[in-house]
Amino acid sequence: MAVSVIPAYRVVSHFAKQSENLPAMDAVDAIENRTRDYVRNLLSTLHPSFVEMGQRTAVTQLGDPSVPVLLAALDDLEAGEAREIADRAVDKAVKALSRPDLNSRIFLFPGDGESSVLLNQMNGVLGFSLGAQATLVFVWPVENWQNWLSYTVIHEYAHLVRNLLFPRGIAGGKLVYMKTQEPETLLDAMIAEGVADAFALSVMSEVNPPWTDALDDEETERIWPRIRRRLGVSDPTEIRRMLFGDNDRVPQWAGYTLGYRMVTSYLERQPDSTLAQAALLPGSAILAGSRYADS
Repeated sequence: MAVSVIPAYRVVSHFAKQSENLPAMDAVDAIENRTRDYVRNLLSTLHPSFVEMGQRTAVTQLGDPSVPVLLAALDDLEAGEAREIADRAVDKAVKALSRPDLNSRIFLFPGDGESSVLLNQMNGVLGFSLGAQATLVFVWPVENWQNWLSYTVIHEYAHLVRNLLFPRGIAGGKLVYMKTQEPETLLDAMIAEGVADAFALSVMSEVNPPWTDALDDEETERIWPRIRRRLGVSDPTEIRRMLFGDNDRVPQWAGYTLGYRMVTSYLERQPDSTLAQAALLPGSAILAGSRYADS
């Protein structure tokens, strides 16, 4: 098994230094173009759809940085030992859930220092897994970012394992399971996130992710019937709305919270099953074994 951490932020730092003397927007364009080419080369062994997704995500998450501010943040990541922290997190994840057949790379990139989602909602760290072979993790040094980097790497490791067991590709704008040709559903996405959070918290209990307990009893009673009737939905926009909320009818983190609760409920009802075993199950099996199947 090989899960390696690639400190891609060091290469972006090189791009930023090369652009220091350019006008501000020219510098942003130069960093963006070089980063796009760099990501394409990094992901060249993946399916073209994942390469395109990785390039788009990396550029979007980079934003429109001020070069001096970006360089200062990159220095903080280096001084804060971002690569070493991620390496230790991988070691912890592998000890908790070993997959000798997993061969993946985790790329650490700078995030967008002007993104309120990254800074305020995600504690300075965001992760995106591209199949079972690559994960992009975006970091911006805010308070306690090192702990959240560890948590995110462990969380994304669980996604890599599930992506290995349930490989998906992109077809018609949707994620499709390669073995069955069935599209990913809202239930699948909720359980995948619930498993990843339950796994990360089992390894690293000192953090308190707000998305695992974002609904009180009244909100749960109101939103669960609406989500339940959409569990089979495969439209990516609707899945995202249910997972993250829409600042309107769906509370923030609704799907994340309910997915996590389904997983923990399954484990409570199946005392002979471990989290490592549950991580290998399809979403339908976890739902069926949880208290949410009763409703």
